[in-house]
Amino acid sequence: MDEWEFTPVPDDVTDEQAALTEPCAVTVHAVRLSDVKLGDAVVVLGAGPIGLLCMQTARAAGATTVIVSEPAPGRAEAARRLGADAVINPLDGNLEAQVMELTGGAGPQVVFECAAAPSTMEQALDLCAKGGQVVMLAIAWEPTAVLPPNWMAREVRMQSSFGTQPQDWRIALDLMRQGLVSVDHMLTGTNFVPLEGIQGAFEALCRPTNQLQMVVAL
Repeated sequence: MDEWEFTPVPDDVTDEQAALTEPCAVTVHAVRLSDVKLGDAVVVLGAGPIGLLCMQTARAAGATTVIVSEPAPGRAEAARRLGADAVINPLDGNLEAQVMELTGGAGPQVVFECAAAPSTMEQALDLCAKGGQVVMLAIAWEPTAVLPPNWMAREVRMQSSFGTQPQDWRIALDLMRQGLVSVDHMLTGTNFVPLEGIQGAFEALCRPTNQLQMVVAL
């Protein structure tokens, strides 16, 4: 049997939770590619659906300090509810200085780039501890400027992550089953959007306030 053929949903995982298995599996894949170890501090840039799941999977992998950077109030509040140790608005004050203070001056061992904003790639590299790692989950669809000497001198490593593998789906479902990853705060309501309103609904997600995720069912 092809291992991609099917993955059974555990009885303790609801249909609504199971609908978010794919984005959770994306973050499981990224964390499994990362160097996160027990006791590490990590930073997650962006608290969209991927960032909110990534902060939880990183915690499940052993990170003991999880810091989230997010400017949108609704998403920042969701990160707090899901257990972030600190949530910082990057538009309010010096993000790097605040992260350094929260990590005792060392910086995070791993930074997960889940935002893909024009400035976040260089921001991730600048935030990372010496010898640390940046893991790219978000895809930037435009040229992104970085200044290599700032992070090369600290031997910061970069790891890209794309998609999932079958085991990532199984792990994601098991994390939800055990309560180590919660998607309940991402399920903010069920709205039926007519076909003519789909374009506007997706555009709203590009300018988030309280919106976190959209699941399209046909």
